Amino acid sequence: MKTKFKKIMNRSSKIVSFCVLSLALFGCIGCAQEKPLVFDYASQPDEFIVKLKPNQRYTIVRGSETFPFCLTLTKSFISDGGESRLIWKKIDRKAHMLRATERVPYLIRANGKDFLYIYGDKYGDLNFIELSDTNSVRGADNAQLHFYEEPKDPNNLPVRISIPVLGPASAELSYHVGKLGKPVPNEADGYRYCVAADRREKFITTEACQVMVFASADAQEGVMATLPSGSVFSKLRCNGKGETDLLLEDSRVFRVKERYLFGEPHAIMDVVDFAGKPFSYKSMTKN
Repeated sequence: MKTKFKKIMNRSSKIVSFCVLSLALFGCIGCAQEKPLVFDYASQPDEFIVKLKPNQRYTIVRGSETFPFCLTLTKSFISDGGESRLIWKKIDRKAHMLRATERVPYLIRANGKDFLYIYGDKYGDLNFIELSDTNSVRGADNAQLHFYEEPKDPNNLPVRISIPVLGPASAELSYHVGKLGKPVPNEADGYRYCVAADRREKFITTEACQVMVFASADAQEGVMATLPSGSVFSKLRCNGKGETDLLLEDSRVFRVKERYLFGEPHAIMDVVDFAGKPFSYKSMTKN
């Protein structure tokens, strides 16, 4: 019985060892299993952003230079963990990365430099890297943002961000590739407007409230006024200073104050009028 058990254990150990060795060899080979594709900068404008394939070897032709490029993305056996391996000229860099296999690489040329975006659309995961010609990586970092359409211009990245307008809402902005590859808004300050889908929902006030009222969305100055109960409105915008603007049916705009307090598992939304009282309302389009 013991001899039979030992044989089973030995056979199991050999199978496990073979699997581990196979995985190790696969990891070491990485991109090498695919035939290299040629990517010639001469086929692109002076500045460009191009979506490439992960786990595919490329030969970069940049002027008189020719060198390898590949981004290998692999999944770990634990949770959402993963790993990236970047090969670019003299760079050969491995890094841990969440949801690695759900991402794609964008090669970018902007301001006379090369950058890499490693992007996952599902969660808005974005690692941005400046690709140096040495064996180092500069400015490797991450951000949370979504592209609402395929990015094609480094100076006009179509970005959707989350904004607070009576809870989570979305705004679509134009960004550019900034220092070390960081995506930067083309308009650093100003209003952030809700997308059309957010603005379709209708709300109604359930109590009278003291608010700042503007004659239109373009008006620069408002006046304090009492907004009666039963006023119908929709989401409009926020200004990044804790103030939320809402659109009445007659095209007037009124302002309330919105902030988020610490809470578990989620932050607690606190919306008040200009008298400091809770802003009372309900949705007309949701049960």
